[in-house]
Amino acid sequence: MRYFSLKYLGAILIALGLTGCGGGAGPMVHSPANMPQTSIVESPQDIAEDVRDARREIRFGLLLPLTGPDAAIGKALFNAAALALFDSRDQRLALVPFDTKGTAEGAIEAMSQLLEQQPDIIIGPLFSHSITAIKPMAQKAGINVLGFSSDHSVAGNGVFLLNFRMEEQIERVIRYASDQGYAKFAALVPETAYGTRALEIFGKSVTRQERELISVEYYPADSGKLVAPVKNIAEYNDRRGRYMREIEFLESLGEEDDLAQEMLDELKNIETIGGVEFDAILLPEGGAMLTTLAAWVSYYEIDPAKIKILGTGLWDDRMLFFEPQLYGGWFAAPDHSAANIFLGRYQRAYGQNAPRLITLAYDAVALAATLVRHEKNPDFTGKAITDANGFSGIEGLFRFSLAGLIERGLAVYEVGPKEFKIIDPAPKNFIERDLPLFINEVNAPEFEPEDYSEEADLAALPVNDTPIHKRPFPYNPVQKDSVNRPD
Repeated sequence: MRYFSLKYLGAILIALGLTGCGGGAGPMVHSPANMPQTSIVESPQDIAEDVRDARREIRFGLLLPLTGPDAAIGKALFNAAALALFDSRDQRLALVPFDTKGTAEGAIEAMSQLLEQQPDIIIGPLFSHSITAIKPMAQKAGINVLGFSSDHSVAGNGVFLLNFRMEEQIERVIRYASDQGYAKFAALVPETAYGTRALEIFGKSVTRQERELISVEYYPADSGKLVAPVKNIAEYNDRRGRYMREIEFLESLGEEDDLAQEMLDELKNIETIGGVEFDAILLPEGGAMLTTLAAWVSYYEIDPAKIKILGTGLWDDRMLFFEPQLYGGWFAAPDHSAANIFLGRYQRAYGQNAPRLITLAYDAVALAATLVRHEKNPDFTGKAITDANGFSGIEGLFRFSLAGLIERGLAVYEVGPKEFKIIDPAPKNFIERDLPLFINEVNAPEFEPEDYSEEADLAALPVNDTPIHKRPFPYNPVQKDSVNRPD
């Protein structure tokens, strides 16, 4: 077999961006320019020597699609995991990677091979079908899994999902909007599983804030069929009817009525009379569909200067800089600062850009390394992983629930013509919701204050020029259709 260990690697490439919160070793920083090349160990003699004293080596199983249509993402995730391993500086740690081929069958085969190597914890797989396939095997072996799927239904019973949850994104932005005085909410929702889930969370969030849900409209996943739903939620026909009746009345007063003529001149610049009943509207959409939807929303007299437009993590897309109708809109997402710096370091180390998803692999390995940092023996039990104090990684504050779901500390962003501006910072701890706790420090590297904006461009990996890699990152770039696939 082959595996990667700091014992044998002079270095296995770059940066461990997690900081477990509490007393711990200081930040560990390595310069990419001084890093040796990654090597592969295949010596049975070396493996046998390690097995004699198993606690001198702690094995992180890594299940990723290293071949097949999603190989580009899988390889980038592996590279990020290697970077985290290097920065841990723990000579006991080793990555044991196996290829899932991006399928459930491939995941089962990879898991069978991995279990022969007696891993202490499993990082991956990427897709929900692969996690579902290997979950019973992991349970039987008593090994916990840090998976990357965004399908919440596969979490629990030893599976902890390190992802970006739509639930938190919606709850965070609704809570902030409510705090700013917005009290009447509406939503335009896609007729998909994603939309149904978004609406469920949205309704609960509005109720929790003791605000009012005024109106909801579904629209089909077809950009050519958006007009009717938008007109309905905008109450356009009623408002347009009021306008036409007013025009007719004023014209009936005759040209000699100066006041009527003045009012007619004023009405020439609008198409409706009266406003909508809500003061904020959620558009849980991304990509080209979002831009089309937003254009129709503006066209049918939902004025973004008066109505606050809200989104999900799908909005975290540079394309929005070219959509004036969304300027001033809000969405919630992790603080990008550390992630952008890490993406810049990755680009310099590997000579190519990477999808944002790689930060999850980085944080997963760093989390596992943190849990054993001061321990003679590894403790990857559910109790350790669900430490209520939480952890702080490249993507900011997070912790896991007993159900295997992640809870993140998110910032609220406002869309502008050149940037996403943070208008409400991400929390540094969970004190707002819990009793005061410590946060586990996980060896976050300190970065020099350089500008990596160009290097951290979220362009696709050049090694796989499929449509998936042409789309901006929507908080789970493995989704070929973010509103239709649960993963």
